[in-house]
Amino acid sequence: MTKSLTVAKHRANLDQLETETAASIAIMQATYDELDPEEAASDVGAGEDEGGSEGDLTRFERDRLRARIAEENLFLEVIAAAKLRSKGKGWKNCTKCANPIGEPRLEALPATDLCVTCKADRANW
Repeated sequence: MTKSLTVAKHRANLDQLETETAASIAIMQATYDELDPEEAASDVGAGEDEGGSEGDLTRFERDRLRARIAEENLFLEVIAAAKLRSKGKGWKNCTKCANPIGEPRLEALPATDLCVTCKADRANW
């Protein structure tokens, strides 16, 4: 017999997800900070046959990290919204159709607010 997902377990899953996401952001931010933008700007480019300069790669990596940090910060907002939902009675229900999300889905994706059917709806993509 499978245990039912309790609100306490769900909140613990959300807390763990939040902690892991914040740690990931901290690592990415530290890496971003280590990449010196002045060094990238001072590298005036390599010859055509060399395929670009190291500064180009530094700028590219900084841009990639900045985008990932922004995505993860948005995910922290999604987690915060899920924590607020967990305080209500309908925390196991889809926010679009109000049908059950499903405990296996909530355990795998604690911050989700949509059931599989609504998530699969192309209008949500």
